[in-house]
Amino acid sequence: MRVSTEPPVRGATIAFVACVFLVSPYVGLDSFEVDPRIAEVWPVGGTGFVLLTTVWWVRRAVLAAVLAAMVAVVVVTAVLLGSGPLAALWLGVMAVVQSLLMLLAYRRLRGRPGFAPEHALDVGAMLLSAAGSALVVGLLGGYPRLAVDEVASEVLLWWVLRSTVFCFGAAVIFTVLLHTRRPEVLRPSSWPNRVALAAVTVLCVVGTYHDPSLPLSWLLIVPCVWGGMTLTLRGTAYLVLYVSLVAAGMTYLPQNQFGYGGLLPAASIVDLLVIASTAFALLLALMREQRARLIAELDHQGRESESRRQLLETVLDAMNDGVMVVADGAVQTHNTATRTLLGRPVPHGAGVSWSETFAVAGPDGRPLTDDELRRLFGSGDAPPEVVEVRVGHGAGARVLAITAKALPTTGDEDDPRVLLLHDVTAQRARLRELTNFAGMVAHDLRGPLTVLDGWLEVAEDDESSAEESEASLVRAREASSRMRQVIEDWLNYTVVQEGRLRPEPVELHALVASLVESRRSHSSLDEEPRITLDLAHRVRGDAGLLRQLLDNLVDNAVKYTAPGQVPEVRVVSRDDEEPGWVRVEVVDAGVGIPEGQEELIFEEFHTGPVAGRSQGTGLGLALTRRIVALHGGTMAARRNPGGGSTFSFTVPAG
Repeated sequence: MRVSTEPPVRGATIAFVACVFLVSPYVGLDSFEVDPRIAEVWPVGGTGFVLLTTVWWVRRAVLAAVLAAMVAVVVVTAVLLGSGPLAALWLGVMAVVQSLLMLLAYRRLRGRPGFAPEHALDVGAMLLSAAGSALVVGLLGGYPRLAVDEVASEVLLWWVLRSTVFCFGAAVIFTVLLHTRRPEVLRPSSWPNRVALAAVTVLCVVGTYHDPSLPLSWLLIVPCVWGGMTLTLRGTAYLVLYVSLVAAGMTYLPQNQFGYGGLLPAASIVDLLVIASTAFALLLALMREQRARLIAELDHQGRESESRRQLLETVLDAMNDGVMVVADGAVQTHNTATRTLLGRPVPHGAGVSWSETFAVAGPDGRPLTDDELRRLFGSGDAPPEVVEVRVGHGAGARVLAITAKALPTTGDEDDPRVLLLHDVTAQRARLRELTNFAGMVAHDLRGPLTVLDGWLEVAEDDESSAEESEASLVRAREASSRMRQVIEDWLNYTVVQEGRLRPEPVELHALVASLVESRRSHSSLDEEPRITLDLAHRVRGDAGLLRQLLDNLVDNAVKYTAPGQVPEVRVVSRDDEEPGWVRVEVVDAGVGIPEGQEELIFEEFHTGPVAGRSQGTGLGLALTRRIVALHGGTMAARRNPGGGSTFSFTVPAG
């Protein structure tokens, strides 16, 4: 025997079932009033089965002790009621054997752990187990007052039916009440329905037992059908228990007119009717419960499917990439990003010319026909390839990298495919900028390098004078400085892009004064720039980045001063309109910002007007704005009414 995997039953429940079993032998042995050959009630096998289900999970030694105690209870009760010791012992053994046989047969027929009936087949398995164990005990002469010569008579049939009805009724009722672990899915019946059902049950049972000459036995099934159709599973079990108790009580009253005569007497017919009504009521409740569970499961799956659908739609709509499902030559579904990337509503009907609707062209700008598009995203299960196309005209055109992948087909759709649209417009523009910048850097380095080589050759010429050699070295140093500027601008751009910031209190005047002094000591201009400082504020920021920021702005002001003009630069600070911020302005009297380029000059690789003293790399102002952004401030530039430019930015006050 294997112990049950069900959670153990509470001790109070076990004590209650044990007490019921304790009195059941007395109730059965003391109920031979109607006919001395058969007891009116015989609950021993059924209560024994229920008791074993409550302790089936214990150790085998404890279970053996329980079985021995059950035998002792029956033996002691039988002896006290006048049976001989051997007859009492045999009766006790057979009573426990019946309970044990029924339990083992039920578990085998059920085919899975547990005792509570959950399906219609479980009710059938319990009925077969009750009838089979009752028949085996009858053939072994295990019922009281069943003589050996009566085993082959109709008395055996009466005992089997009587024992089956009590075993099946007790088993099916209490396994539902004690072992059901699943939550109820049926709605509880209303109290008026319960009260009416209880009253009708009493009337039907009394009517059944009142007069055996009237065909009223079918009345027993009325409350069971009513309850099976309106009560929960546990409520139906309580109803069947109520019917059984009322019917058992009627056997002790004068209204019980059913006697024993013939092969199938009226009393046995009533036993069959009780079995049928009990089974029918539980089957109705189980079928209703299974239907409710199926509906609940379908509802749950429907909610899960809807939740997954909404989640998928949310994810797709949150994507920056476009997702589009195409089948039967038409768009089946798409996300919001697809509409944004294509620049207009997506047509869902078949026969739409995508080439004309969206102005689709190849990377080289050549328009693509619909046939070419179909070939690019053709059919089959080949690995997805990324195809780049251009969509739209003019400044609003986008470059899209499209990946096509075949989807599983159900047979109703023609070659369904999912298209993933990724916007690579910025990457391609960035690649062009980097290519242009690489060419510009190469050009900028090649020019100073050529000049450097030339002046070094002049300096090394034996025929050149000392003045000429010194002038050549000066020119070579200027070319070297130009190359160093190009390299440092690129390195500074890379460092600032990483966004590292080490804020600390910074005195603006000391910071700018030190960089101005450094600039004067290394200046190669014929006349030093006139730089005026009015910086009375302290700010909080990264000292190194702020120095680079202001150095770039001052250098930009000096660089874009007309040739022959002395550079004039004024650096001032004042409280910003927003509390907690300081505004710094770098004002020059140079060539000024070309009209309409106040924002364009901050773009990477944009170079200023050629009217200045030298050409830049196009990174200086982009670096300054990036540094200001890292500090959380803003930066702007404007043309001065009297000439020149003003660059202003804000940083946190220190």
